[in-house]
Amino acid sequence: MNDELLVERDGRILWLTLNRPEVHNAISIDLAERLASEIESASEDHSSDGSTGEDDDIRVVVIRGAGRSFCAGYDVGGGQYGSRGLGPDARHLRRLSLRWDRVFRAPLPVIAQVHGHCLAGGTDLAQHCDLVVVADDATIGFPAVRSMGVSLTQMWLYNVGPQWAKRLLLTGDSITGRLAAQIGFALTSVPADELAGEVERLARRIALVGREMLIGNKYVINHGLDLMGRTALQEMAAVQDAMAHRSPPAAEFAARARTDGLRAALRARDEPFGDDGPLEVTP
Repeated sequence: MNDELLVERDGRILWLTLNRPEVHNAISIDLAERLASEIESASEDHSSDGSTGEDDDIRVVVIRGAGRSFCAGYDVGGGQYGSRGLGPDARHLRRLSLRWDRVFRAPLPVIAQVHGHCLAGGTDLAQHCDLVVVADDATIGFPAVRSMGVSLTQMWLYNVGPQWAKRLLLTGDSITGRLAAQIGFALTSVPADELAGEVERLARRIALVGREMLIGNKYVINHGLDLMGRTALQEMAAVQDAMAHRSPPAAEFAARARTDGLRAALRARDEPFGDDGPLEVTP
């Protein structure tokens, strides 16, 4: 259980579990690399070497989180935040976003099973999956835009549209799983105790379809997103994020994190916004 990524296979489904519950599954670049590699490996066609047949191959991947959260963001507790120069920071951020690009481009469909907190880097991961299923009471957002930088991958635009993307990225406010499903971040939301069953039913239904059809349909839809500028937008976002890291609010956050600790820095960042909870579906 010391492994940061648990890998389990159940027939045609591959389950990948983020296993850093003590830090709400905060993502490091090494963990992002492992995720991308496991998903790419699952997508490999083994039929040519005789090791497996079509009926034995994995057809769908599910990503979930151990403990109380799916993923509460990037791992900024190691002291690297704010310590790089502009050029190295931009390259580091682009390398990280390219891990998510590999999830997006992996041939097989990927489902994100989201519960608890899905914040900042957690939303980058979820939005590069093909389908997102969330718990009604999940908390989803990108509060880091309040002082720490720019949303790295900018998939919000494609999933929730320009107005909701601006509403969330210009305030850092969060939304519930129910509202996330309503505005298009997620396919659907269900009560937390029904989440695992809902995801498994969806995964098993997808797994009934042949790999060639799954791969072909995902490729065409993803190519459509690229025609809408997704790749160019991500490259721009990495540069803008690195530039934002040089701003006075970001420098102040980094200094406070070094002297008072990350929790204190996060508390000081969010206090002016109050604590009204995530935005919810209105009657």
